[in-house]
Amino acid sequence: PLPSVVRATLRGSTRPPRPGVASALLASPPWWLTRALLASGRLVSPQRRLAAWDALQRRADQRARGSRRRVRVLLIRHGESEANLQAGQIVGGRDVATPLSATGEEQARLLGERLLRDGLRVDAVYASHAVRARKTADIACAAAAIRQRVRIEPRLVEFSQGSLERRWRAEVYAAGGPVLRGIAAHSLF
Repeated sequence: PLPSVVRATLRGSTRPPRPGVASALLASPPWWLTRALLASGRLVSPQRRLAAWDALQRRADQRARGSRRRVRVLLIRHGESEANLQAGQIVGGRDVATPLSATGEEQARLLGERLLRDGLRVDAVYASHAVRARKTADIACAAAAIRQRVRIEPRLVEFSQGSLERRWRAEVYAAGGPVLRGIAAHSLF
């Protein structure tokens, strides 16, 4: 039932309410009426409406989960590269030509064997255009008997270290080095 104030407003007129009146009745009631409606339990607060909507969405998501296929995404770093052999040197995304080392090739083979042993079904394999990433994917897929073509996606390449690439970490991160100077200049910490 409508609150008595609204019933009286509707009853007092024999003609239909003007559009302005109708929309005012559908909109949020004025503060004096809101307080009365909240107290009587006839009006739900915005927080309760939001909570009810969230609950409805959760139930819809749970019902739909049964029909959705479960997806597992594996993010795998490339094996050891020739550039990684230079301990203490910064390597980044601009250096895409560095190949895998012998250890990196062995790591890729072992990864493929592990994937085969775990019995994972693979629908797609992506690798960056870096030689070390492509080679890791190729070797691992061969060892795991994955017949999917490796898709090359340049956006997967590791981020570039810019002018810091191929420089020594001890030099770059030293007191007064470029990284600490940059942090101080931009008040990052």
